[in-house]
Amino acid sequence: MSRLRIKRVGQGLHPSEVVVAVTTTDGTQEEVLVDNQSLHGDALEIGYPIATEDNRMLVELPRETARGSWRLWVPISAVMETERVS
Repeated sequence: MSRLRIKRVGQGLHPSEVVVAVTTTDGTQEEVLVDNQSLHGDALEIGYPIATEDNRMLVELPRETARGSWRLWVPISAVMETERVS
């Protein structure tokens, strides 16, 4: 499992939701509404990165962004690998 560094930017419609911003490699911020349980501090649980190119990774988010994207190119430094628990 991987985690993506995020910035909390607001509350969702329900108490269990939060709006977070993800900074892409081109410097834009994509906002996505997520469940609080998918956050660990300032990091969002994501699946394994789909592709790596230069100093960036293509990641798939758990939910669609406000602009309709599920996958984003993010800096490699924004992705943290977590250890599996057996």
